[in-house]
Amino acid sequence: MVPLFQILSIVILVITIIAIVFSGILSGVGPTTSGSVFALAAIVGLLVIFLFVSFVLSIFFAVMLYRLVSRRNNHFARQLFIYEDLEGTAKELAAKKGIDVSLSLDNLRRLKREAQSDEISRDAALWSVILVFAAGFSIPSLAFNGFAGVSLIAVFAQYYVYYFLMKDWFRHERREDIFVYELARLFAAVGINLNLPRRSLPTPDRSFVVYLVLTIVTLGFFGVYWVYVLLTDPNNHLQYQAMVEDTIMAQMSPVLSGTQSPPPPPAPPPPM
Repeated sequence: MVPLFQILSIVILVITIIAIVFSGILSGVGPTTSGSVFALAAIVGLLVIFLFVSFVLSIFFAVMLYRLVSRRNNHFARQLFIYEDLEGTAKELAAKKGIDVSLSLDNLRRLKREAQSDEISRDAALWSVILVFAAGFSIPSLAFNGFAGVSLIAVFAQYYVYYFLMKDWFRHERREDIFVYELARLFAAVGINLNLPRRSLPTPDRSFVVYLVLTIVTLGFFGVYWVYVLLTDPNNHLQYQAMVEDTIMAQMSPVLSGTQSPPPPPAPPPPM
């Protein structure tokens, strides 16, 4: 909702300024009268209010992006630990049963190395601070041309965060699907058949260029949908991930408990 408020604040400011100018023209007030001074003071006051509101909204927007980037970092780090635990469990089961699963283990290790290389941690605090301070410096850019270039920092930072949030989640999900497939093959080799749910809402490979062009063409209104996508794609991914983890734990718990303690001996046959 923050991007929508930012757009609406700009629209309201422009409409109000146009209304003030046209009211002065239609009233026939000359440029040297008190009415002209009042109109100028009203426009300046609106600009000051607009700049203040824009800065406050930028702070809220930076907080939202901070939470999105932090969620990305936390989930990716957690998944690496889960990869290691599942890989170790499968290796232990295969060793107890004397089954060679070196090929599947090599595939899992390769995927884990790719994840460690590609899913680097992004500094959520750094990008949020850049957005806030760039928005603060952009306030005098309306009055002094020397600050005009600084105001572009917030724009570049915002859309770079959009870019890596979209692409990182997509690559992470595709890599995770391959890992789960290889993991299921490995556990099947040691006698554990994992019946995992199907992913009903996969994260699509969204085009950053298309989304950026649509945002520019629609004067920012498409950006509201863009933020919605940045929220819902990870939500769908995390919901499916929770289902997969619960399913794996439910199907592996009886086997793991059986490997830790031997089953009781069978009852003796009844006397003839």
